[in-house]
Order: sequence, then C-alpha cells, then structure tokens
Amino acid sequence: MKKILILLLLTSVILAACSPQATPQLITMDTNLMKFQPAMIEVKVGQPVKMTMRNSDSVDHDFSIMEIPTSKMSSNAEPVAGHAMGGSSGLAKEPELHMAVAMGKNGTLEFTPTKSGTYEFFCTVAGHKEAGMKGTLVVK
Repeated sequence: MKKILILLLLTSVILAACSPQATPQLITMDTNLMKFQPAMIEVKVGQPVKMTMRNSDSVDHDFSIMEIPTSKMSSNAEPVAGHAMGGSSGLAKEPELHMAVAMGKNGTLEFTPTKSGTYEFFCTVAGHKEAGMKGTLVVK
C-alpha cells in the first residue's frame, strides 16, 4: 500500500512538472516626447502578454491596436478624464486592444494573441500618431 501511495505521489508531481504553464511575456513600454519605447515588440502566439506602460510624458497617452485576434484581455489602467473612445477619438470603431494612461502614471494591459502577424499600435489622442506615436507588434 505504501508503494502505491508513493507511486501516485510521484506521478502527480511529474505530471504537474510536465504540464505547460502559461508564463506571461513581460513587456515594459515607456511613453515620452511623443514616442513609444520600444517601438517594435515581438511576442509569441498563444502565450499571455503582460504589458506595463509608463507614461513619463506631460500629456495623457494610450496604446491601441485596431484589429488583433486575442483571448483573455484585461487592463488595470485607471480611467483617464476626457479620454473617450467613441466619436471624440476620430476613429470609425473602437480598437480591439486599448489602454489609456494619464501623464505620470502607469497602466497594465494583459492579453493573449491568438494569430501570428504584424500589427500597428498607436496613440489615439488627436495628433499623437501623426507626431510619431506609433509602432509595431509582431506576433510569431
């Protein structure tokens, strides 16, 4: 009986060690002087992403991707006063991935990309994309 219990215990430990764990890819992005740093990000399809955006600028910014297949998206960024995605953004529709961060604050966006590809990200605040606040997310 003792051998069976030990065998069951060892089996459960081995199975737990072999099961795939979805460790998030950690990304830190800084916004300053109308730029995203880094402006090019690579992530893996099917692996969760945890992105922290640090807004060191003297104005509010956001991170937006219009179309990207994802699952399990969440954001802990606090609402930014005056930042509405509806008609005031000038966009025809809302971005599928979005996080607004007030000046001097940080925000976190978590998502899992489900399809490989190249996706443009940008700031939707009027004039910011045109000033160079854009970049590329590559999902491999």
